[in-house]
Amino acid sequence: MGRASRWGILAATLALVGSSGCNAINSIGPNCDRSAETNTPVRYTEGTVKSGVYMSAPWDGELLWFPAGMRYELEHGLGEVPRFVNIWLSFDKCGTNESTVAQASGNQAELREVDEKKLVIVNGSCVDYWLLVVAGTGDGEPDAPEEPGAMPHGSCPVDAGM
Repeated sequence: MGRASRWGILAATLALVGSSGCNAINSIGPNCDRSAETNTPVRYTEGTVKSGVYMSAPWDGELLWFPAGMRYELEHGLGEVPRFVNIWLSFDKCGTNESTVAQASGNQAELREVDEKKLVIVNGSCVDYWLLVVAGTGDGEPDAPEEPGAMPHGSCPVDAGM
């Protein structure tokens, strides 16, 4: 077989592989079910409100498990539509106690609904996280400092030295 024939076979093979490449690449990527039909919202009524600010958990407490496709309906208890909503994620359930938290971006956490009673937040990605939500009205006077341990930490250890 001549050099020209080998180049021709190589070019034809690359063209064939290249034409089917898009489907091969798409089938390799993440595949998880994020549909509303199979991921009904989970109602969450815990969390605290202090000085017009709602927190789903303390920074160093037990965050909400937020697997791919998860939908939370968080009852914020603010009594009005929040003026701000910040969504934080961690790879560790105990937030800043054992790891870090970072603000969500893109489809990591999608704010789908905001009203005077609730926030609907969806994990639009195929990655599992732990969720912390902070929302507020911008009103209120600061409260006196809390006693240590006043906010529930769930199953996360509390550092007695803080």
